[in-house]
Order: sequence, then structure tokens, then C-alpha cells
Amino acid sequence: MNRLVFIGAMLGSFVTVHASTEVTCWRVGVPVVPSTEQNVSYTISGELCATPAELVPGATVQLLIHGATFNYDYWDFVRMDGLEYSYARDVAQRGIATFAYDALGSGSSSHPPSDRLTLQAAARVAHQIVQCLRNGGIGGVQFGKVIPVGHSLGSVVVWQEAITYGDVDGLIVTGAAHSLTTRFLNANPFYPASNDPAFSGMGLDAGYLTTTPGIRASLFYNDPQSDPVGILSNEALKDVVPAIALTTGLPFVTSTATLAINVPVLTILGSADLLTCGANTQGAVFDCSSAAVVVAQEAPFYSRQTAVGACVIPDSGHNISLSQNRHLQVEDAVAWSNAFVNQVAGYVPANCRYYKENPNDL
Repeated sequence: MNRLVFIGAMLGSFVTVHASTEVTCWRVGVPVVPSTEQNVSYTISGELCATPAELVPGATVQLLIHGATFNYDYWDFVRMDGLEYSYARDVAQRGIATFAYDALGSGSSSHPPSDRLTLQAAARVAHQIVQCLRNGGIGGVQFGKVIPVGHSLGSVVVWQEAITYGDVDGLIVTGAAHSLTTRFLNANPFYPASNDPAFSGMGLDAGYLTTTPGIRASLFYNDPQSDPVGILSNEALKDVVPAIALTTGLPFVTSTATLAINVPVLTILGSADLLTCGANTQGAVFDCSSAAVVVAQEAPFYSRQTAVGACVIPDSGHNISLSQNRHLQVEDAVAWSNAFVNQVAGYVPANCRYYKENPNDL
């Protein structure tokens, strides 16, 4: 896909626009304040993708939040050979606008001192972006319904935002569930970003981490759905994560705090997600063999009033958006969003299982 790039002004922000046949994407800067205690403003860099039909008051938008050592490229990925894998554009092509952003400390967003970037700060930033989407501060459109979509650590941010602020219409959790495998923790995948040639000249403080060279293939991918060129590209495009985001976020994964969520939730997992599936820190084995099994395992972590659902991407690893069968995640997310948020009757993808009510009630 050829991208036509131009710089313009929009709502007082500098915006980069990438034009395609039907979907147009704007690069937007959004001011945010991650902490009321410090009251310092930083800038989030994000990308809004939509067709003209989706840029109307009251429309639905998915807010895309990437995981640790990624940036918004996870949702709009370009391999080193130019091939594009774009969840953001594919979802927009199917009728739902998307806004993906670089979390503070990653990509083109501001890089504050790392110790300020806790899970709670990330959730507060996400909340401010939700409000901007609703009040027309992004794209000039007052979106009526906002669905945060997280990946990995971004899914934990999605949980925390919904619990703290209660201002979203549904949640899609990808690459995460209430399980953290011992295999992942024993891999010791992170080290100081300042020790990595890709980041050594950026002046990052010692609290910023990245993945050790070469480990992403075994952590985030699974054959036969892995993509050799994509893996190399992902390694070259890796980013950083604040250590405090991990230390405040990872314990949340196995907690019951999500019982406070009262909007529909969809979990999407690769059947071979090394971070979630298998022997975990709770002394159990999290089974990712089917959507029905995933729902049964996740249901106790949500209230009886919460509609829960799950989809399993066959043979995919952790990086669902970068797998060969990534189109399944797009289809799953759009079908569920239409059914549970937009209230539009439609089909249930074969790799998914929905419950209008928590299966604990059945």
C-alpha cells in the first residue's frame, strides 16, 4: 500500500496523514498529565484511522494500547520489506474507527523519568484519551462509544482504566488473561535499555528496560504461524518499557480486581501464547485449547453481571497481530464489538464463544 504523507494543522496539533483507498489515518499529538501529584504535561503521539462514514458524531472507536517493549507499530506494522500488517486499518476498513498511540516512554511520545510511569499513570493517560475521543479532541469527532483494546501489558492498562474510571463501553483483552506463566518469568527477558545498542544514545534513565537481543522469536511467536521476516522486523523495531510499569502491572494480572468491571469483556489469545498458556505462577495450568475453556477459566475474575467471551487464534503465539493468521483477530474483534457494544446482530466466529451472562450463572 502506498502512503501519501502530508503535514497539516488540526485542532491546534500537528498531524501527519497517511491516505489509502478508503481508510485515512491521522497522526495526532495529545497532551496528557499522568499524575495529579506532579501535574506535569507530556505529549502522546497517536494515529486515528477511519473511513469517512466512521467520522460522525456517536460513532464507535477502538482505543488500541500496545504492550511492553512495543509501540503503536504493533497495531500498524510495516515489515522491513514493506509488507504491512495493520490491525488498525483492517478494523477501520470493517466499519470501526481506531486510535492507536505510543505509551509514554515509547515511540514518538514523551519520555518522562521512568519512575513516573506506573500502571496507574498509564491508566490515567488512557482515561484522558478516552475523554478526548468522546469530546472531539481527536479528529474533531465526538465518538459515542469507546472500546479499549489492549495487548499484553496494554491489556492490564485496559483493565485498570475500566476499574478506576468506568468510562468505556466494552473491553477487548488480547495477549493476556488472569495467568502468568513460570516459563515466561524464568526467561528473564528484560535488561537495561541503556545497555542495548539501539537505545544507548537516547539518554534514557536506568529504569527503562528492553528485551535481550534475539529473545523475541521464542517469547512472542509460534510455528507454524510465525513469520521469519516479521520476526526480524519486530526485533529491529523493538521499544522500551519502564521497569515500574512491570512491577506495578504484573501482580495485577493474577488479582481479582477485575471483579469491579461492569462492561462486556472479550479475551483473545493465541493458543500457544507463552506468556499466558501453560503452567503458571498460581500453581495451575491455564488451558488455551478452546474459547469455551478460556471463558470458563476467566469467568471467576469478573462479576456475575459481566458478559464474558473469548476467542482463540489457532497456533498463534503472543504476537497475534503479527502472526500469519492475524486476520482472525480482526474478524473476532469486529464481530464482538458489533454484537456487544453496537448491539448489531451478527455471526459468532467459529474460534469464539460468547456468553450474554457470566457462565457462572448457567
